[in-house]
Amino acid sequence: MNNAKTQYVEPSSNSIGHAIETATKVFNDAKIDNPAFEAKLLMQHCIDESLAFLISHSADALSSAQHEQFFQWVNRRYNGEPIAYIVGETGFWDLNLYCNSSTLIPRSDTEILVEWALSLPLPNDASVLDLGTGTGAIALSLASQHPGWMVTGVDVVMDAVVLAKRNAERNQLDATFLQSDWFASLQHQKFDLIVSNPPYVEENSPYLHKGDLRYEPQTALVSGQCGLADIRTIIDNAKDYLTNNGWLLIEHGHKQALMVQSELKQKQYIQIETRKDLNSLDRVTGGCNSFFRR
Repeated sequence: MNNAKTQYVEPSSNSIGHAIETATKVFNDAKIDNPAFEAKLLMQHCIDESLAFLISHSADALSSAQHEQFFQWVNRRYNGEPIAYIVGETGFWDLNLYCNSSTLIPRSDTEILVEWALSLPLPNDASVLDLGTGTGAIALSLASQHPGWMVTGVDVVMDAVVLAKRNAERNQLDATFLQSDWFASLQHQKFDLIVSNPPYVEENSPYLHKGDLRYEPQTALVSGQCGLADIRTIIDNAKDYLTNNGWLLIEHGHKQALMVQSELKQKQYIQIETRKDLNSLDRVTGGCNSFFRR
């Protein structure tokens, strides 16, 4: 994590518009992408108003508490802290999710996994498992689209389990969340679909020292064996928890697709395929559990 703290002189004016303008300049100096958008987003959360309100009330004065809060947030963002951690929430799929530093911030690329899962020929009462659920983003997105599915999410971090339960309640969705080190607490239940966005970043990756990754929990990011240790654990054990013709979908690094495909082939999965993310990079690989068992 980058612990450097930089401060600047806050503006004397306390209008909404001037505060946003100042924050935009600060973010631009910090080489933050979309500085105006991020400044407005922070202001929306700070005063709990819409973007339209910011535009039509730009001359309105902030209270002293709002002014102080906003520029505390601006300083945190200037020093690199992710907005999702600053405001305590983020969007994923069509959900609003609480978010904190106990787990990863859901990324839009992970929606590729959700889209694939929803396209599979699964029964209306399918049993679904989300391994390493974090905020519950994947599990809850699936539950929102298929209320008849029996969705379970597990995470080894209890704070993440608590967070996922809060998100289920917030979005009024039915899903079960448990603390478990991968499959350890599942007692050989059977699932029609297992999905996972596990740790897959190499231990020496330079990306760990850049952007949001500096603030996110390393245990949710880093995996041994060139980033494949947790993926291999999941593939090695998943067949014992999948129904015949059940599916396993795993998110991974963009250079890991061939290795993940190879692992699935060794375990006799069929219909193995890799799908690309929004940047046309290999991101999710999956396969179907065949009847053949070793």
